[in-house]
Amino acid sequence: MKPLVMVGAGLGSLPRIVAEAAAAGGTPLAGYLDAGDDPQPPTTPLERLGNESLLDNPEFLAAFDLVVAVQGRGRRALCERILARGGALPVLAHPAATISTTASIGAGTILSAGVIVQSDARIGRFCGLNTACSIDHDNVVGDSVSIGPGAHTAGRVTILDEAFIGLGALIINGVTIGRRATVGAGAVVVRDVPEGATVVGNPARPLPAKPASAG
Repeated sequence: MKPLVMVGAGLGSLPRIVAEAAAAGGTPLAGYLDAGDDPQPPTTPLERLGNESLLDNPEFLAAFDLVVAVQGRGRRALCERILARGGALPVLAHPAATISTTASIGAGTILSAGVIVQSDARIGRFCGLNTACSIDHDNVVGDSVSIGPGAHTAGRVTILDEAFIGLGALIINGVTIGRRATVGAGAVVVRDVPEGATVVGNPARPLPAKPASAG
């Protein structure tokens, strides 16, 4: 494995998760690049190597593996830019994560401490699996999906691209979560969630549509 560089830094949780997972796994970060809408230095001491313009530099991309710590939808765009230019985005898994030997995990996905990925699960690219969440057997998880701390899926769940699963949510067997859908914290999902919908509660139900503004 090449030296690992973090793309993006700042005060959010993801850069700290990345730095800790890398150090715990024996490949501490070699430095970071400024990236995102509001670049800020990391909270842990790291060497600044430059800004995201280095992502267009073939020599830089050949020398380093990269992990993108920009949060939000801008993360996917940066990941795709890196891959399109021939850069490498390894899976970054904290050594306290447990991953089945029959599971597959896509480029640029980050797994925090305590994550469990069970047999024959397929996790897409650029996902974030947060502390102590679990993905059970035969799940299919798309690209750029975020799974909150302590969230759990049962078997044969499908979660489509860019969905967000909140803290402590539970999803029963065979359910499909639509593209860019949101499952609220603590929700218990017992039926499919449509694309772009937000569901909350136990059992989870869609939030009512906001009334149109007068005038």
